[in-house]
Amino acid sequence: MRLILLRHGESEYNRRGLCNADPAVPVPLTPAGLSQARAAARQLADAPIRRVFVSRLRRAQETAAIVNACHGAHIRVDARLDDRNTGFEDLPVADYLDTQRRAPDPFGWKAPGGESYHELVARVHDFLAEVCALDEAAVLVVTHHQVMQAAAGYFQRLAPADMWRVWVDNGAMLEFDTADAC
Repeated sequence: MRLILLRHGESEYNRRGLCNADPAVPVPLTPAGLSQARAAARQLADAPIRRVFVSRLRRAQETAAIVNACHGAHIRVDARLDDRNTGFEDLPVADYLDTQRRAPDPFGWKAPGGESYHELVARVHDFLAEVCALDEAAVLVVTHHQVMQAAAGYFQRLAPADMWRVWVDNGAMLEFDTADAC
């Protein structure tokens, strides 16, 4: 199966450099993010997508709706695809990254009320194990940067430090053949 992971288009919080993992905080796409979603839709127009998975966050759902408009696929919301709960909601991403970097174990560290990178990776890998069992030609997953890092780790068998170095821009995709890892 062809598994296509798409990072949502640029959001208002991406533009402002703020953390958001709370689905109750409605963070929409920017005009640039809408353009990125439309570009992804054009790129995927001929893909045989019949199933779409998306996080609970508005920016991912807006992106998924735009891409799915030409497919009419079944969309399933899955909390395991949500952005990492940093514990820094509405605070600068730079502050969160600086705090994590200074931790003795940056991948096990978590802020009060947040989740560690290891916890994020575990929930994403659990999701991917389920998706790999599907009988589909292609599945689209619309999600977030660190979720895509964890997916790259799953399929490429990367350690957390190597996953962390995977960079995915807004509106960019990673593709995997599930036969390679499932």
